[in-house]
Order: sequence, then structure tokens, then C-alpha cells
Amino acid sequence: MPKPNPSRSPEPASAAPSDLRQLTSFQLRQLTNIYTKGSSSVYERNFGLTLNEWRSIALLHSSDGMSLNRLAEQAQFDRGLMSRTVTALEARGILQRSTDSADARGVVISLTAQGRDLVKQVFPVAEELNDRLLSVLTRAERDALPKILDKLTYQARIMLEQEREEAGEGL
Repeated sequence: MPKPNPSRSPEPASAAPSDLRQLTSFQLRQLTNIYTKGSSSVYERNFGLTLNEWRSIALLHSSDGMSLNRLAEQAQFDRGLMSRTVTALEARGILQRSTDSADARGVVISLTAQGRDLVKQVFPVAEELNDRLLSVLTRAERDALPKILDKLTYQARIMLEQEREEAGEGL
């Protein structure tokens, strides 16, 4: 991952935060927590899915299948949580495990027909929740948001890499 360009100085910040609640990291976490509580309730009530299950099947829907490790990485779950989530979904017939054709020792997790049908039912609800969340933003703010989030994610990854290097962990 590239290092930040030291010759480019960051934009000057507005007034320095004087309270934890003013930090962007706190505000993003608060937004995530509140939104997750509401949306997870909708998925559970209407489809019998936990938020973790929904994230897992939605990620699998956009692929031909993937390993448990890859799925856990993309969902940002630890391997144990992903394993329990996959086992529960497999027991319900929503996904399946099969031998990796490229590596007979590997296992590929993919959606069953039932799982694909379920995603087709849930995804419009997820889009509607997303639209409702963004409805308070102007068109310009909505257009700018993905780029802003990408920049913040990129910077957070750089900071994580730097911290791991300083702590002697590496990647």
C-alpha cells in the first residue's frame, strides 16, 4: 500500500474538537450503530436473517462463491463468527459448501437457489433503507459521499498499516 505523500499537506481542520462526540471516528461509529440496529431489526423481522447472515449472503450473491477466509475478510468478520454464520445458513439450505475445483483441499461457499431467491427479496429492502438514510442529503452531498468514504477508508488503511509497522506486526 502506498505511503501518503509528505509534500501534500492536509487541508487545515476547522475548529479543533473539544469533545469525543465531535471526532469523526465517533460520529461514524454512532451512525453505524444506530443504522445497524434499525436495519438488522427489519431483516430479522421480515426475512428471519441476522445482519451477519444478510451481509454474508449479499457478498456471496455477487460472486461465484468464495472461501470462508475470503468471505470473512470481505464481511469484516473474524473467522470464527463467519464459520458459525455459514453453518447456520447451510443448515437452512441458503448456502452450500463444495470442493474448490482449483484446489481439491479447498472449500468454496456459494448460494443455493433458495439463497439467490432470498437475496432477490432482501436486496430491494436494503436499497430502500439506504435511500431513506441518504434522503436527508442534497444531490451534491449524495454524489460526493462515496468518494469521501473511499478517501477516509484509504487513509484509515494507511494508518492501520503504519501502526502495525510501528508495533512490529507487519501485515
